[in-house]
Amino acid sequence: MKTDNWIKVSEILSDCLEVEGSKRQEYLSDLDLSPELREEVESYLALEVNVDGLMSLSAVEFSKDFFNEDGADSDSAVIGQSFGTYKVVSELGYGGMGAVYLATQTDGKFEQKVALKLLKREMNTAAIRRRFEQERNILASLEHPNIARLLNAGTTDDKIPYIVMEYVEGLPIDDYCHTNNLDINQRLDLFREVCSAVDFAHRNLIVHRDLKPTNILVNEDGTPKLLDFGISKILSEELAGAGSATVTNMGVMTPSYASPEQIQGKSVTTATDIYSLGVILYELLSGYRPFEKKGQDLKEIYKAIIETDPPLPSSLKADLSKEKLELWKTGSDENIQKSPSATNKSKIQTNPRSVISNPQLKGDLDNIILKALRKEPERRYSSAENLAEDIKRHLRGLPVTARPNTFSYRAEKFIKRNRAGVFAGIVLLLAIIGGIAATLSQARIAQAERAKAEKRFNDVRNLANSFLFELSPKIEKLPGSTEARKELVTLALEYLDSLSAEAGDDLELQRELAAAYEKVGNVQGDPLSPNLGDFEGAAKSFEKAFEIRQQLFEKDPNNLTAMSDMASSYGNISNIQRQLGTTEKVEEFFQKSLDLRKEMVKRLPNDFEARKNLAGAIRGKGLLNYSNAKYKEAVSDYNQAREIYEKLLIEQPENVEIAENRAFIFIDIGVSEGWDNDLDSAEKSLQKGLDLLISLNNQYPNDQGLQRSLMQAYNHRAASTIETEDYKKAVDEYSKSVEIAEKISNADPLNFRAKWDVVIMKRKYADALGFAGKGQEAVKTLDATLATAIGLSKEDPGNTRNLYEIATIQLKTAETHLELKNLEVALSIFQQARDNYQSAVNNDEKYRFAVRTVHLTTLSIADAYLALAEKRQDKDLYRKALENYQSALIGFTQMKTEGKLGKYDEKLFSEIDAGIKKVESRLGK
Repeated sequence: MKTDNWIKVSEILSDCLEVEGSKRQEYLSDLDLSPELREEVESYLALEVNVDGLMSLSAVEFSKDFFNEDGADSDSAVIGQSFGTYKVVSELGYGGMGAVYLATQTDGKFEQKVALKLLKREMNTAAIRRRFEQERNILASLEHPNIARLLNAGTTDDKIPYIVMEYVEGLPIDDYCHTNNLDINQRLDLFREVCSAVDFAHRNLIVHRDLKPTNILVNEDGTPKLLDFGISKILSEELAGAGSATVTNMGVMTPSYASPEQIQGKSVTTATDIYSLGVILYELLSGYRPFEKKGQDLKEIYKAIIETDPPLPSSLKADLSKEKLELWKTGSDENIQKSPSATNKSKIQTNPRSVISNPQLKGDLDNIILKALRKEPERRYSSAENLAEDIKRHLRGLPVTARPNTFSYRAEKFIKRNRAGVFAGIVLLLAIIGGIAATLSQARIAQAERAKAEKRFNDVRNLANSFLFELSPKIEKLPGSTEARKELVTLALEYLDSLSAEAGDDLELQRELAAAYEKVGNVQGDPLSPNLGDFEGAAKSFEKAFEIRQQLFEKDPNNLTAMSDMASSYGNISNIQRQLGTTEKVEEFFQKSLDLRKEMVKRLPNDFEARKNLAGAIRGKGLLNYSNAKYKEAVSDYNQAREIYEKLLIEQPENVEIAENRAFIFIDIGVSEGWDNDLDSAEKSLQKGLDLLISLNNQYPNDQGLQRSLMQAYNHRAASTIETEDYKKAVDEYSKSVEIAEKISNADPLNFRAKWDVVIMKRKYADALGFAGKGQEAVKTLDATLATAIGLSKEDPGNTRNLYEIATIQLKTAETHLELKNLEVALSIFQQARDNYQSAVNNDEKYRFAVRTVHLTTLSIADAYLALAEKRQDKDLYRKALENYQSALIGFTQMKTEGKLGKYDEKLFSEIDAGIKKVESRLGK
């Protein structure tokens, strides 16, 4: 039909279909139409008779009605014949120009099923032969794993051409999805393979023009195969001669899958196949073809294909009636090589169980499908590869090109890939990754675009810095934010190293890179914030930041920004080394950080940030003194930091970070006072800090940092309570710390630090249970906690602090067994604990806590040997007890000589002396 006739034909059809069937010819005669126009109208009216089956006919079935069925090459005449080495077994399908038969190769070497396509004798004209040869040439050029291969070609003795193709044993793609109950992702992956085959054909200048499920068979191993290039069109002018073009126009598409340009008789391009792919995807996911809801009204269907946008696939609901399901069950058992019209499937058009739940289609998939189904060919996907790529992006949770590339849409996609509670983090990650990617791209453009690229580069740098250093601290304390922060690490590390190559002599960009590496290190393993437990990775990131900052600082040592950054790097490396259990540079770098912070405040005495950083550095020095048993010095440091925090809080009373630091510094003070045996002062300081933190948590209940500080406060308060022998209260306070730790960990499963917090709090809770006389319950809790700790340590092998914690759990377990008089069990576990403590000391001889606990565990082993010796009256056991008492005495004496023994531990000497005297009396010394 000519394009300019369509509107008039459409109008006449519209009126004529309203007329009773028997009176239509009379109605047409009254219109006095031209012979050509009347013939066109009547051809469409004739189609109405078979409309039930029309919309599911294949091209072969549709075209067979234009030709006679008589001829020598009928089914009965051909079956059993041999063509070369191929013997025909049965008929698979037939059409206007020829038929397809199942054949077997009979050359004696091996048996192989093939599909043999034979031209009809009466169609054996020069023009048709050229068309047949063209099809052979098409197949010969399409070597692709998802396209049925051409195996051979030849002519019969009476010069009738035939071609031999790969025989595909499988189901049409829609049947395959139905039969195997494929989920939405499996269907999309299968469809992407089909797109690959179509794209390959297009790149070889071939348009299929009859894509539909029955031309896409899926074999048993799930591989789709594209069939039937019988009405393909060759795009190359070199290959398409006048004769072939004429015959090509005889090819008939399957109406349900035909594009608007095919219906209207316009030029066919690769966009035609894109449309058909869109129909197939529409059907695979929604269970309907685009205009199936129009019913059986041919006029409305043709009009809809040309003029009406299809409904959203997600808006359709499946017909899951028992009758429809039964029809599909019956139909699916038919020979899949035969036309669907030969089965019960002709009574229904789609597979009812292929329907995916509507919410899964909303958004991306709706837009992807509708883009492929655009009326205008130029508005569809430019290639099958682009269609497949958009589906891949959807499967990966990335933005798709079928939707406007707005910032809100990109943010929405990131939300779906991450947890709903971290919207700020989502915006941060998308802005950084998208912005930096755009920046890098702009930076590489040609010289003519350099000015524009540089402007874009700087704009994105500003945007990235804004999100990275303004929003990131706000999401850090949100429950469940570690997963989003992990995404930051995974993606940020990919572009940071690339961006570093662009830095060159741009000092500002180098400074920004160092800050970004520092941020990555914080997420990986900063011991002072929620982290992923990747301490080695954090150390590497902090080292990268340190190297950049050291170079910048050496170039301009009076630059205050470079000075502040350098102080930050010194502090980060000190913290991470302490976390890794290595103290080689801890004290040196802490002191360097503190010196730089003091210099900053000296130059900027009223600067809020400089004073806040100084308070943090002084607090860090206090922690070092506490770790080295210099408790009075630690208290002095903490009080200096407290005074600064209190002045800052007066200036900014709503600053939660300052309020938290000021509150927790009382806990730090109380802990050091307790170890210095100043229990009254410790009690007051701990209670003061606890009260302040409870108040802050009530004001900001969703602040994960505040929750952890409160957990630590209850922990230290409980430890102090044990010293007063109020064990019931200690159990209650430890119970609260465990509850908070579990709440934080459950809300943020990837937070490695939170997992260890649960382990440590449960270990201390069990310790309190033992003191409270609940030994069996304590042992049960300790055993479970030890198993968890060992599992966590496997995620970070070789970490000295993890080894120390496992040893401590073993120590507390052994002490509890000792209290329960399980002497042999206690002795065995004490020895395991001492071995682990000694391994920690071997890793780092300056790890004071490990050194102390080696001697403390040795003392406990001595007590266990003594108890067992008393029970058995065994002199060898008495001698082993004596050896361990003497070893513990030597160890603690050395610590006291080095000034590393606190007053709290001085009482141990009397315990050791009493044990030695008791053993010597038993040995008669």
